[in-house]
Amino acid sequence: MRLTVHHSADILPYWLDSLNKLLAPDNLDREKLLHAGQWHLATFNERVVGIAITQGEEIRYFAVRDATRRRGIGQYLLQETLHWMRNQGCRQALISTHAARPQEQPALSAFLLHFGFSRNGERYLHTLND
Repeated sequence: MRLTVHHSADILPYWLDSLNKLLAPDNLDREKLLHAGQWHLATFNERVVGIAITQGEEIRYFAVRDATRRRGIGQYLLQETLHWMRNQGCRQALISTHAARPQEQPALSAFLLHFGFSRNGERYLHTLND
C-alpha cells in the first residue's frame, strides 16, 4: 500500500484506532476536531499516520505518529496540504507552534524552516505561489 493523503473528514471505520492513537498524545479526540476545519489525513497500510487540519490560510493542527516519523510522511503531508490550500485560492499558509508540546517545538520549528516557512515568533508563514 502507498502513502496517500485524503482531504476529507470522512473517517473509514478501520482508520479509527490509528487516528485515536495519533490524537491521544495531545489529549484530543476526533469529535473535538470534526468542526475545526478541513482534514488532511495521511494513510499507509489502512492506518492513519498523519493529520493536518486547515481553516482558511491557517494550518491549525499538524501531527505525525511518533512510530512513523523520519520517513517522509510529514513532508508528504505538508506538501499535499499546501498544494490543496493553493488550489483553494490561499495565497499563504500560516502555522503557529505555541500549541505544540514543548519537547516537540524545536523539531517542528526546524521542520517548517526546512520546507520554506519563515519565522515570526511562534508563527510561521509560507507564501503559496501560483
